[in-house]
Amino acid sequence: MRKINIAIVMPVYNDWTSFRLLILDLAKALSSSNCSVEIVAVDDCSSESVPERIVANCPIEKITILELEGNVGHQRAIAVGLTTISDRPDVDYVAVMDSDGEDTAPELARLIEAAKANPNCVVVAQRAQRSEGQIFRLFYALYIGAFWLLTGRRINFGNFSLLPFEHLARLVHTPDIWNNFPATLIRAGLPLKYVPTARGTRYAGQSKMNLVNLVVHGLGAISVFSEVAFVRILLASTLLFVASMMGLIVVTGVWLFTNLAIPGWATNVFGFLILMSVQAGMLPVMVAFLLLNNRASVRALPKSVAMGFIRKKSIPAIEFPRGGVA
Repeated sequence: MRKINIAIVMPVYNDWTSFRLLILDLAKALSSSNCSVEIVAVDDCSSESVPERIVANCPIEKITILELEGNVGHQRAIAVGLTTISDRPDVDYVAVMDSDGEDTAPELARLIEAAKANPNCVVVAQRAQRSEGQIFRLFYALYIGAFWLLTGRRINFGNFSLLPFEHLARLVHTPDIWNNFPATLIRAGLPLKYVPTARGTRYAGQSKMNLVNLVVHGLGAISVFSEVAFVRILLASTLLFVASMMGLIVVTGVWLFTNLAIPGWATNVFGFLILMSVQAGMLPVMVAFLLLNNRASVRALPKSVAMGFIRKKSIPAIEFPRGGVA
């Protein structure tokens, strides 16, 4: 049986210790999977020096490190890595995973087995068990709710995924992948296969996903569906404007034609409704201009410009420890 060729894209930013340990775990976990594995590590302009020699073993046959000219962020680093693979006819599947150990090697083996059973689907890791604190989970739940409210779609998975190579061309010709890889998978309409997974813990160092980065990540995901979000905001603000105008009519009627108005009450409510109606009236206009501007602009395709971010491409020597993987 022919081996399955898998290229794994990993953004790396000052996580080379974890990266080395993950390589070892991948070699162990995939040793019996009948796979030939290539690692494409996208160095997002790390301040730490790139390792010259990496300990690994079969089935990992090649490790390529793409050194970027500047720090472009996690999502754009993924887009650059995927673009460099998109012209490789020898690749069967492309995996995307973090390099810090939170996306684990055994779970990748499970994604590969699911891909074999669902050959046309993008297999995504759905977190059945998380390792973050309660505060992070709360804000993550708020992000999921806001995404659903503004887009009408549910997003309950992250970057950790495995996709057939034939889907890659569509993704690298989609500008949305610059902003958020998981949301782009949904927007592209690709068939998804969800696999429940447990989130691992970092091998070393501190997580770079804080509240600010989570908000930026959430806004990036929503931006992929910006037109849908704009229309929903437009409709909501229009309904709010209509409701405030109806409230003004009711308050005016109570004040002029009944004895129910409490002194000072009508004035306060009238002023509040006027303010709300002005804001609700301005918001649709602003949203409409933003929507029109978004549709008029032409965004750069990753396939066209991604190679310009790469300063250097290096293939470090792979050291094979005696007696198998350490």
